Amino acid sequence: MIASLEAYEADVGQLLGLPGDPEHYRRVGRHVDDMRMYVSTFPTLAVAWVEVLIRHFELTHGLWRLQQSAEPADLAAPHQQLLAAVARLRQLCLRVIASA
Repeated sequence: MIASLEAYEADVGQLLGLPGDPEHYRRVGRHVDDMRMYVSTFPTLAVAWVEVLIRHFELTHGLWRLQQSAEPADLAAPHQQLLAAVARLRQLCLRVIASA
């Protein structure tokens, strides 16, 4: 799970640099699918996972809006909120591992 979070975080950063690249969207989507599988085996991660999903949606929706209009979109705040949610989930994963 932690490795998937780190790969997801890196690919989201690349996605912001290349917002119209469908391969980056697919790669990020695969990370989300992988993490969903891991979370299903650890119910204690569910709340933190839902926050990551919400922040993921907010960021990808902002990217979509950016592509659909000529208006500039400020994605810095949604990106930072997503990174914070990922960090919280990573910390929770580490606590779960330490208590096992």
